[in-house]
Amino acid sequence: MKKYAFFGGSFNPPTLAHKTCAETILKQLGLDKLFFVPVGDAYKKHGLINEKYRYEMLKLICKENQKLDVCDIELNTNINYKAIDVFRLIKNKYKDDEIYFIMGADNFENILNWKNCEELVSNYNFILLNRNNINLEKIISKNEILNKYSHNFYCINNMKEIKICSTFIRDKIKVDKIELIRDKLDINVLQYIEKNELYK
Repeated sequence: MKKYAFFGGSFNPPTLAHKTCAETILKQLGLDKLFFVPVGDAYKKHGLINEKYRYEMLKLICKENQKLDVCDIELNTNINYKAIDVFRLIKNKYKDDEIYFIMGADNFENILNWKNCEELVSNYNFILLNRNNINLEKIISKNEILNKYSHNFYCINNMKEIKICSTFIRDKIKVDKIELIRDKLDINVLQYIEKNELYK
């Protein structure tokens, strides 16, 4: 049985912070592989560029690490998936493996408002990343549903706070301030953005 984790997001664009975060999780949990799961074009978000560009940029940040890959399960469809839909699709595809879904503490705070919340927390394993000094253990222990399935949550509290600054990067590209973002992007991703004139 393989041990896989799935890291969802818009990755618009993927940054070195995304890569560092993924590699830290891989190492800490001894995973066989971690997949980035970009949202597709059906996900409506201001400034979100075409899925094919985001997919290719993710492939670029994965190419030096065989344990990193990209899952295109949300791409090439007009369906705007909810979290539960994506989890079911992935679970079905990797039914013989042990799988985890990566989520930041800021998103986890709102999980009780999500569609099919109890199915999510009872049937799936989560890797929860502490952000903004949110006390994950307190959130879990104080809620009856979350506490009931607390064995499905793996909290990572010792990871250095990493700023995922995709908005900052897009803003600087718009005003041709590339020198301010060189240290925030994989060099191959930066060259890809310049070649395809993205975020202009």
